[in-house]
Amino acid sequence: MLKRPSSRRRHPPQEVQINLVPMLDALVTMIAFLMFTMAFLSLNMIETPLPARSDAPPEVKEEKPLQLTITVNERDVVIWSPFNRIKSVTVPNLESGNGRVNAIQVHDELVKIKREFPGENNVVIMPKGSIPYETLIEVMDAARTIEKTDGVISAPNASGVPEQLKILFQNVVFGNIIGG
Repeated sequence: MLKRPSSRRRHPPQEVQINLVPMLDALVTMIAFLMFTMAFLSLNMIETPLPARSDAPPEVKEEKPLQLTITVNERDVVIWSPFNRIKSVTVPNLESGNGRVNAIQVHDELVKIKREFPGENNVVIMPKGSIPYETLIEVMDAARTIEKTDGVISAPNASGVPEQLKILFQNVVFGNIIGG
């Protein structure tokens, strides 16, 4: 006796339709949420060069480097050298500016140092942890720009010929990014 044929083969296959509306609702909500949260996120970036690694043996230098350092405190700015190549200078903040840095006096002191050490291009800025971002930018601008009132500052180039400088200290490096 033969078995009756299956009824599944007699009917054509039916298409299944997936309801995408709930998935699209969730996607639109997630995109809107991400766009709103990105509006409150602000990024500030200060580019600092990384130390270069070299496999060459270190050069023996007789003279210690200047390593000009600017320490930015809440009440003053101290310009000094860890190897005592220059006399330490303390510039008090402006009294009328709610503790703002006296950028003009800092700049004048840095111009004096640049005239004494024209080949020096590096300056290390060491801010305390509570120093505002705007204050750091003021100190960096004071260390980099040469004003017209500063006169001509020249330094020997790679071939030894003196040329007029356009930037006071071109390499600004932060000394204590993590600590305060």
